[in-house]
Amino acid sequence: MSRRGPWLALLAAVLAAPAYSAAAKDQGQVWTFGLTGLRQSLKTDNDNELIGNSGQLQIGGGYVAKHWYYTISADIIQGPYEPTYKRQLNVEYSGYGATVWSAFSAQNVDLRSTEGGYGFALGVSYGATTGRMNGKNRQDSGQNTAQDRSLTNDYTMQVSNLSLLPAIFFSWLAPARPVGNTPELLATRIEGYVLLIGAATPVITTYDAIATGGDGVAHHDHGNLNGYSILISLQALFGT
Repeated sequence: MSRRGPWLALLAAVLAAPAYSAAAKDQGQVWTFGLTGLRQSLKTDNDNELIGNSGQLQIGGGYVAKHWYYTISADIIQGPYEPTYKRQLNVEYSGYGATVWSAFSAQNVDLRSTEGGYGFALGVSYGATTGRMNGKNRQDSGQNTAQDRSLTNDYTMQVSNLSLLPAIFFSWLAPARPVGNTPELLATRIEGYVLLIGAATPVITTYDAIATGGDGVAHHDHGNLNGYSILISLQALFGT
């Protein structure tokens, strides 16, 4: 055997090592892009309330294992927009937040199996939103009557909302790719989709509202909002 023989064998073993480790370990990390819709019904004993439909645009990341997964996202919140404050005011809400989901399969098969997956999920979300009155009071006749002047004509409400999110999920995920540095393993692809259906139950939901009447006097109010929200969330998972 020539002197180069052992070196060639060693080189071949080194080159083969990444392929072996790639086959032995699957990628679980994912990026997430999600849309969440909520039907909110949060109220107080007075006229302040957070009711109607709202939406969230969510971008984040997570990990998918054989029987469980988790995601964490930063959220952009829009809405609700429905009339509030005894249906007198059109108030538009917007803000930001964050959401964490953890989910466990109710099946014995891999979440990435061709059968699809389903199971139970529990999330925690935090949102900070501000609602501002848009347009004039809905009960304003436009005649500048005494009744018109007594109506609220400016309104702002800030809401801080920490909620638990019990849900069920359905998933449609592609088989995992092994870790490696070949072009087909490094290419970004859609790993699949997850649909969550559940509720948002407030843990700590506080508000701070300022209502100004036609006399120019501002009335300040703060307290807790109580109720629930129904949610539907669709997540697209991307692997790199």
